Amino acid sequence: MERGKRSEPAELLAIVLVGLFLKLFAGRFSLTEKGIILPGYDEYYHMRRILYTVSHFPNTLWFDSYLNYPHGFEVTWPPLWDQISAAFSLILGQRTQGGVEMAASIMPVLIGCLAIIVIYYLMKELFSSRVAMLAAFMTALAPTYLLYTMFGAIDHHCLEVLLQLGSILFVGLALSRKEKRYVFAVLAGLTMAALAYTWEGADIYLGIFLIYAAVEMTIDLWKGSSTSITREMTTTLLAAYGVALILVLPFWNTDWMGASSLGLAAMIAALAIMFALSHVLAARRLPWTAFPLGIFVLVVLFALLSTILGGLFGLSDLIHSGISFLLSGEMTGEISEAEPLIYNADTFYTVVFSSLGLNLLFSVAGMAAMVAVIRQSDASRRPGQLLLLIWAIYAIVITFGQARFLYLSTIVIGVLISVLFFTLLDLAKRYLAEKGHKSPTWLPLILLLILVLPTLAETIPFAENTPPAVEGDWYQSLAWLKENSNTTSYYDNPDRNGEYSVMSWWDYGNWILYLSKRPVVANNFQVGADDAARFYLSESEENATAVLDARGSRYVMTDYDMIYGKLPALTTWANESLNTYMALNESGSQVEAVPLKRLFNTTLARLHFFDGAGMSHFRLIYESSSFVGSNPPTSKVKIFEYVPGALIRIKAGQDQRAGVLLNMTSNQGRSFTYVNEATPNNGEYDVRVPYSTDHEYGTYALGPYLVFSGNEKGVKMQNIMVSDRDVLEGRTIEVSF
Repeated sequence: MERGKRSEPAELLAIVLVGLFLKLFAGRFSLTEKGIILPGYDEYYHMRRILYTVSHFPNTLWFDSYLNYPHGFEVTWPPLWDQISAAFSLILGQRTQGGVEMAASIMPVLIGCLAIIVIYYLMKELFSSRVAMLAAFMTALAPTYLLYTMFGAIDHHCLEVLLQLGSILFVGLALSRKEKRYVFAVLAGLTMAALAYTWEGADIYLGIFLIYAAVEMTIDLWKGSSTSITREMTTTLLAAYGVALILVLPFWNTDWMGASSLGLAAMIAALAIMFALSHVLAARRLPWTAFPLGIFVLVVLFALLSTILGGLFGLSDLIHSGISFLLSGEMTGEISEAEPLIYNADTFYTVVFSSLGLNLLFSVAGMAAMVAVIRQSDASRRPGQLLLLIWAIYAIVITFGQARFLYLSTIVIGVLISVLFFTLLDLAKRYLAEKGHKSPTWLPLILLLILVLPTLAETIPFAENTPPAVEGDWYQSLAWLKENSNTTSYYDNPDRNGEYSVMSWWDYGNWILYLSKRPVVANNFQVGADDAARFYLSESEENATAVLDARGSRYVMTDYDMIYGKLPALTTWANESLNTYMALNESGSQVEAVPLKRLFNTTLARLHFFDGAGMSHFRLIYESSSFVGSNPPTSKVKIFEYVPGALIRIKAGQDQRAGVLLNMTSNQGRSFTYVNEATPNNGEYDVRVPYSTDHEYGTYALGPYLVFSGNEKGVKMQNIMVSDRDVLEGRTIEVSF
């Protein structure tokens, strides 16, 4: 090899290795002495499904009785990601849980490295090798996509992004290489279909080609270009859409493929109608403005017809739900990843005054640079470059609709910055040359640092500190629950109900299901979230237990974050006002959350703050080791058992007050007191208690119950023992004074 000559394959390999290192380094926290701990939430249900698929390959899990207990839940995740991960595990000869977890944890890393390569070839085809190399490097750094492609991030979003990039690449190749147009169109159709088999919302990505077609047709009419350009573009996209539709049709009537198949059919029809309209306008030499006006009229007519004809087979509802999903912000306060990027003053300042905000400004400049490049580009590259520009704008727009799409738009930002860098560099060199000056050697480096540093400022913290969300208190608590509660049936083949469920907030459902192997009421599909919110915010024990009885729950999980972090979500799901539970006092730049009386009346606060004091059916059986907060300090995670409770019937004189007191110690050695007041009942006093005086758990009574009865004239007391059978069978214990 000649001295100093570049080797593009070696450079690309080096960039891929950088990406590989970052993804392994960022995911290093998932490797522990106890095995693999997955980093997020959805990963745990994907892992459950992958394990099932390994045992039943290629079939996957479609109904799960361990979700939405006792009703079960039809899983609507398309299966491709789980099937690919299961196949990879089988190829490596892994069938045990640990082996499958390891194999599946590697898959996101491999997918992420492939995305780097796809971006390289896309940008090389549409721009140049130097732009492609920088874009590949920026993809390796892409901060949010790094989180979805690091070791252990077993989530379909990494594959979803790769397939979207692949579809852009193949359509771009089909537009620029006319001699192999239909070969690349077929490949584009394959990736489109694979995208539909990966994510139920594939239409959100596939619609970009329809938008591109409308823009391309408008530009061609404006320029008075030959209709052959529009015809070639239309036939290319129709071929790609057609291949995709054929491949998804076998499952068109399923819940998980219905939207994609209907969407593809609608896109084919819309594309054909737009082409016919543009052809008529060109033939009659009407003004180009008639084309967008005609599209607007057709959209209005479609809306009217869909109303009259009942939605046109659900197409109207599909479009409306898609727009609402992307832009309405209807999930604000309920699902953090589905919230708009900016929806109030706080998020505005957070974004604007951040590395992301600076990158968004660079992206706008990059779009302008791309427009300049397109104007000077040759005819073969221009259609693909225009597609890339429209896709970039679209990706950033939908990110403002839902912050989740940062895993796509951070790649787009890198692409735009790459185009911007070389555009600015060329302009600077040309300007200096015109002035008779030589371009300084430091100029490219300084310009590159300015444009890349904001991305590095986001990437480095992500790579350095990304511990699994479940690590620590939650992981320990769920391991304890698994070992100290009765095993439930049908976990591996969940076609029938297990014996009981666990009540938790939906954020933690997948953790409980996978790590404790117990059925849950609510999980990360948000199913059961309404009942969970109703339970935790209930202000009477009767209402709380009614929810648990309907849901067959035996255990209840609480944590500190549900009060000081997730309370807005709970109140949103329960259609309650947060301001009635918590006051926010601002002091300068600090905001203090002050619980109000109504919060202390909720089941959530009565359990987590006061260990169920004054309640009859909930006993604390475990608390985690970390203590947080003050007044009073409380452990981060607590587990309560829902029990019938022993009934203590106190026979005392009239005009008395009666109750019980029991000194307790938690499994962490924390002392607390259970107290409850008896209620009059036909001349007697009844009090139901959840704790026994046996040592059934690490949390136990320090002695007998102190039963008391009295008035201002005096108090009588008596010690009694309550067995665990008394509590679990709801027995009555009589006490006479």
